[in-house]
Amino acid sequence: MYFLRRLAYMIPLLLVISAVTFLLVHLAPGGPFDKEHAPASPQIKHNLDAKYHLDEPLWKQYLRYMNGLLHGDFGASMKYRDHSVTDIVHQALPVSMLLGWLAFGFAMGIGLPVGFLTAVRRGRWQDHVGSFFALLAVCIPGFVIAPLLILVFTIKWKLLPVALWESPVHAVLPMIAL
Repeated sequence: MYFLRRLAYMIPLLLVISAVTFLLVHLAPGGPFDKEHAPASPQIKHNLDAKYHLDEPLWKQYLRYMNGLLHGDFGASMKYRDHSVTDIVHQALPVSMLLGWLAFGFAMGIGLPVGFLTAVRRGRWQDHVGSFFALLAVCIPGFVIAPLLILVFTIKWKLLPVALWESPVHAVLPMIAL
């Protein structure tokens, strides 16, 4: 029952988060078609606004946005003109999910033994060292760890590849960073 109640609270929470995010994006200065070096003519801007429904009231834009999300349509990509955001997500999702599962398995493979050791050796030096490294792993974000791993294992020692996704060895650095 507790789980179902918490699940029911998630729906209004997601609606509030999506509405606040939607409003904050619209409050930000500029727009999706503003360019610093090549301003569009008023007619072109009007046509783009009409095509993407940016000329409609904000509440109508939000309802259109939520309807698209519910149907799995994340809209057109502003960077890759020939693809939708859904296409890009579908292309990258398998690699991201595999990497997420590998990182989860790595974290469990390291975290469970370290947690067991710190629990068994409570109050001793193993407890303090294990707790220190666990705290570091939680507190230091991946975008800080990743460049350090690349610097050491790729540039300095030349042990691991830095980019691409061709073999299992390419997953080692991102898995550790995550």
